Amino acid sequence: MTITLTRSPEVNGSLIKFKVWLNNEHVTKIALGEEKEVPLPKENSVIQIKQLSGKSNTLTVNDGDHVEICNGTGLRWMILLAILFVPIVTILDGPTILISLFIAIICFFVLLIKTDTFNLTKINESAP
Repeated sequence: MTITLTRSPEVNGSLIKFKVWLNNEHVTKIALGEEKEVPLPKENSVIQIKQLSGKSNTLTVNDGDHVEICNGTGLRWMILLAILFVPIVTILDGPTILISLFIAIICFFVLLIKTDTFNLTKINESAP
């Protein structure tokens, strides 16, 4: 029993391999643009991708599934955060700069924890 895992070349974090977790156990790593066959320990396994502090959604997979790794919603929120805070920081001076930077950093880490930086999607499901 295996699944095919494909890491899209457009996914952020291209310099570091993603860790692949099946049923909360690290099983392998996948590089940018790589397609890999991953053995399943059992049917209805749960897969997740992690890289540094970023993570993906969890996805239940079965034998023959093809899963693609793409950018998740967390990346969009982080870009929006940067677009909002950079103009604010540039017009401020004195201690307010430090306060706004501190708030931006806290928001960044909250986004990393609470949102999915990567998204796992089944391209085609195995036949029942």
